[in-house]
Amino acid sequence: MEPAPKDDRPLARPAHLASEGAWLAHRKVGAVAAVLGALAFLLAAVTSGQLGTTPDWRLTVPLFVATAVAAGISAVRREVGAYPLWLVGLGLAGAATVLGWFLMMAIVVGATVVLILILHALF
Repeated sequence: MEPAPKDDRPLARPAHLASEGAWLAHRKVGAVAAVLGALAFLLAAVTSGQLGTTPDWRLTVPLFVATAVAAGISAVRREVGAYPLWLVGLGLAGAATVLGWFLMMAIVVGATVVLILILHALF
């Protein structure tokens, strides 16, 4: 009995595992929503004066609306796997509209967590 001939070719991927190209290229509108949200947050952080103040809503609300529209289009188009992109975009744009309150709340929550961890270690 002879051994079977050795075939050095790699196995072909099944159809459901085939590569479709770049991941981001198939989620364009979701990526636009994420970029708009990051832009809104960045502009709000740069233009706000003091730490506890609310940024100018004439700047943040239109960017939030643009992000919400892009997120809605991405959801309507049913871009597979794009929901993290547009959710992050909406979260950043929403936080940008109330950046001062958001940062103050983050500071309070962070300090509370640190105190809880310290007290938990002591007692």
